[in-house]
Amino acid sequence: MRATRGGRGPRAAGLLILLAAVVLPIVGGPGRDALREGFRNPPAEARMRCYWWWLNGNTDEAAITRDLEQMKAKGYGGALLVDADGSGQRGNRITTAGPMFGTPRWRALYLHAVREAARLDLEISLNIESGWNLGGPDVTPEEGAKLLTFARVTVEGPAEVKRELPKPPAAPTGFYRDIAVLAYPLRHDASIERRPIRQLAAKAAATEVGMSMPVTTSLLEDVPASEDEEDAKAADIRDVSVHMTADGQFAWTAPAGAWEILRVGYTASGARISTSSGGWQGLAIDYLDRSVFEAYWKRNVAPLLDAARPFLGKSLKYLVTDSWELGGVNWTPRFREEFRTRRGYDLLPYLPVVAGRIVESRERSGRFLNDLRRTVGDLVIDGHYRPFAEMAARYGLGIHPESGGPHGAPIDALETLGVSAFPQTEYWAPSATHRVTDEERFFIKEASSAAHIYGKTIVAAEGMTSIGPQWEETPASLQPAFDHAVTEGMNRLVWHTFTSSPKEMGLPGQEYFAGTHLNPNVTWWSMAGAFISYINRVQFLMQQGRPVADVLYYYGDQVPNFVQLKSSDPAKVLPGYDYDVTNEFVLTHRLAARPGALFLPEGVAYKLLVLPDLPSISPAAIGAIRKLVADRTAVLGARPERATGLMGDDEVRAIAAEVWGDCGQNGVKQHRFGKGTVYCGQPARDVLVEMKVLPDFKGAGLDYVHRQTDGADLYFIRNTRAEAISEDAVLRVANKAPENWSADSGRIETIPVYQATDDARTRVPVRLGPLGSMILVFRQNAGPHLEQTSW
Repeated sequence: MRATRGGRGPRAAGLLILLAAVVLPIVGGPGRDALREGFRNPPAEARMRCYWWWLNGNTDEAAITRDLEQMKAKGYGGALLVDADGSGQRGNRITTAGPMFGTPRWRALYLHAVREAARLDLEISLNIESGWNLGGPDVTPEEGAKLLTFARVTVEGPAEVKRELPKPPAAPTGFYRDIAVLAYPLRHDASIERRPIRQLAAKAAATEVGMSMPVTTSLLEDVPASEDEEDAKAADIRDVSVHMTADGQFAWTAPAGAWEILRVGYTASGARISTSSGGWQGLAIDYLDRSVFEAYWKRNVAPLLDAARPFLGKSLKYLVTDSWELGGVNWTPRFREEFRTRRGYDLLPYLPVVAGRIVESRERSGRFLNDLRRTVGDLVIDGHYRPFAEMAARYGLGIHPESGGPHGAPIDALETLGVSAFPQTEYWAPSATHRVTDEERFFIKEASSAAHIYGKTIVAAEGMTSIGPQWEETPASLQPAFDHAVTEGMNRLVWHTFTSSPKEMGLPGQEYFAGTHLNPNVTWWSMAGAFISYINRVQFLMQQGRPVADVLYYYGDQVPNFVQLKSSDPAKVLPGYDYDVTNEFVLTHRLAARPGALFLPEGVAYKLLVLPDLPSISPAAIGAIRKLVADRTAVLGARPERATGLMGDDEVRAIAAEVWGDCGQNGVKQHRFGKGTVYCGQPARDVLVEMKVLPDFKGAGLDYVHRQTDGADLYFIRNTRAEAISEDAVLRVANKAPENWSADSGRIETIPVYQATDDARTRVPVRLGPLGSMILVFRQNAGPHLEQTSW
């Protein structure tokens, strides 16, 4: 029987179409069905990876061979080799130490691993240290992460000041270097209480801002200003560094009035490597200084790669580091010069702000602090992640560090992830005791947005991570978390964790204190193949084609900046539409306008650009928006009032007046500029309706993700409820027959009942068990290959 397609012309709209369910045959030769074949037997690119934990360095050749052979047999595509400890956390017994990372014996084990991986056609990513926060026992305080530090005295002039200036607080290592001595007349008595700058440590990048992809717009705000509260004017701040000798002796003629003398320097932040094995202890390196990264690479990474040259780009494909957990950083020896180049002015007169003073005004002090954080974020990329990618590329390798959080590091998270071969973040398995809410567990939308806006296919995530009760997880409890991550955009799971355990460690063997343990020592390993096959089939389909999203949300140019989970919905378009988040670099360098859409070079398209609800924007960003709107783009957002940093107010206001016109005034909700339109004062969903953009998906209690190839639309759909659901879903696809692709079994079956709607969409009945999922595929060529079978 040949199937009838729904929605073939106007008369077919609204007709209920009944089909005999069929299974699609394998098509060989020139007409081979590559999508079906890849689904049935996913290629290596689509297969699950794992964190392969060498716990306290304790493994051996036999364990390595067994681990890799078992991974291959279960359908893994490779492993991320991480030497780290953590066995003793939460009161557990510390496991026996093996060879230290990088030593000759450790290197022999690592070479055995990449050799065995080559034999088994598996792919290895190598963590370039033991533990995380990049560093090592050979990192000196001069190479370590750094923070600004201050000491101050007040003097009354006119007077000859001759005294020793107190040394600012330094790290326990004693490491300290001077930057400058500043003098400025105080506008009021130094003892008078002033409301401090709110969140000063976070605004000065001296500390992390939370732990779970935090919302950071509060760093652009402060308490209301008070009259005459400023401590000094920038023009009055003098650099009197030449008046202090190396031992801190200061001689200066103070003019009349009360003067504050501020000694400014930097010291070690004290950040250390986390969770490292054995003797691999030490300071974390300065992430803002490229020369420090290069020195670390030369000492510790290059020897490992040189030893493995036959396997580079073959079994050894990628290098990684784990998430940022080193706290704040806000200085490096070239910071002043870098700041001047990037921000266009000298930061020296504003450094008292970091010490708690208000310079010029509370608002201008806050804007300087954003310039400071923005420079830190830029240097994290140019001093650390970009050289990491460049030096790996010299060896034919890529990188995929967890560089976008979730700790609230001073970074532009999308930009740090964009440097990688593919972005990787993380998600956590369900737990009643640790990270119990979705906001604390799912950090995938950031990685999927980064992949989409930077033209990457793979969206990777450390997954199934947990802390708390162990040995209780099952596929039934873990699959809903995986499915949730897929609807956030993930298409490569890096399972956390698979711990290597030599035979003499017995059963269940040695284990890291956290993670969902899956390895040959776990009781359900022998039954894990079906679950892994399910994961691999889903990942294969979710790596095909291009993502489909109607809205691109610009998250601003401030640092730090993160993307939260999908349901946070900053553009306010859920349910029914999907969105990606973009940053300043992509907005200014990669987006182009075509009639009715925004396009990226790889073909991903969006109908509407939505701006954040902020009064500020960078001159570069608003300049790009002007060009996009003039070239037929639709943009939604309030008129910006000023620049985010200290420079560029006139440019921002001039462009805003030109592009926004009277939008937002006297009830005006849109303004034509060039060939495009700016909307303001209305919800994004209303704008999409006005633009005649129908929802991509409709179904109560259902979540989805949609990818599109040249010949197919692929929807992964999950039931968000803990009870069974029976619901008609409406999908924005016309003239294609729906097929149910079962990732559990690999079967492909047509849907026996579906309906074409009057608005060129397709209605499909969805029946899912509690927290269940399914994959719907619509293909142009489905009809001619159908053969009758039973439902």
